[in-house]
Amino acid sequence: MLKNLFMSGCLAVSLFINPAYSASQDECAIWICIPGGFPSGCGDAYSAMLKRVRDFKSPLPGFSSCSVDGSSGSMSSRDGRAARMGNGESWLKNTYCRRYGNAESGYRTSPRGCTGTGYYAEVYDSGQQMGETYYFMP
Repeated sequence: MLKNLFMSGCLAVSLFINPAYSASQDECAIWICIPGGFPSGCGDAYSAMLKRVRDFKSPLPGFSSCSVDGSSGSMSSRDGRAARMGNGESWLKNTYCRRYGNAESGYRTSPRGCTGTGYYAEVYDSGQQMGETYYFMP
């Protein structure tokens, strides 16, 4: 029993001393790049975001996996699906673009005029949105 207690204590100490951070540097850079719309120098972060989405993950890692102290602090994010409307200059958050009908009778979309389903992501600090909503197609 003393051995089990000692082993549990060692495990707890090693987890406390060596916290596991799961996000890569490129993934953490997504937090900085989204508010600016992925400006120059954010190519690796953009690629990391697309890889996360292709792997069925949120576009952003948890902020706590990027912070030095392992906390989320005042940072948060929102993301989800969005319907791209027309040529992509407008989007509808939390909406899928659905196509129905057939080639013979013609296809229709719902919402009307949508051209595809993509994603959106937003970054918040203390509840205040940083930058614009970022929309993208993977």
